Amino acid sequence: MELEELKSAWAQYDKKLTQNLKLNEVLLRNMNLEKSKREMNSPLINEIISEVVGFVFLMFIVSLTIRYSNEFKFLMPGIITSIIVAIWVYNSISLIRLLTNIDYYYSPVVELQKSINTLNQKYQKYKKFVLYSIPLFAISAAPILGIGLRNFDIYEYPILFIVAIVLSLILGYPGQIWIYKNFYDKKIINTTKFLDELNRFEKEE
Repeated sequence: MELEELKSAWAQYDKKLTQNLKLNEVLLRNMNLEKSKREMNSPLINEIISEVVGFVFLMFIVSLTIRYSNEFKFLMPGIITSIIVAIWVYNSISLIRLLTNIDYYYSPVVELQKSINTLNQKYQKYKKFVLYSIPLFAISAAPILGIGLRNFDIYEYPILFIVAIVLSLILGYPGQIWIYKNFYDKKIINTTKFLDELNRFEKEE
């Protein structure tokens, strides 16, 4: 009788242990997925803001380009600036689509890791384009913005033109790099860690 009671007690303990392990797994999964989703909210919000600002700015540049299309020295900078901003806007739309399509709660961890990896690859590609295009943007935007906002022909003041470009680069690069580091790179790294931890836990079961 004592042996049967011992077996019964052990079976109940084993059942409770299994239930606790399953509960811990569910809690860990939910916690890590919630953390992952929260981390990726930052780049999503930033992209939405960038998309709205970029689209408004693109429409403004296009309108200025049309207004001064009879002067080639303003037409070409306007076209170049419009193309650069249009690509930025398109890239932002692509990132928003990738971010909103990630299913944190109903996808296997492996699929989530693939989604984050795809997002990171696209983000790195778009980041390079932005950083490489900033100098050309600064050069092309100065004339069309000068004439459009202040009726000011910056070509007549070459030193001021150069100073404006240099200041744009000095302010633009650090600011953009700071945004990428804090709103993208860190968030993607943290999300990858959360998913890797969850994946290891599931494999150990």
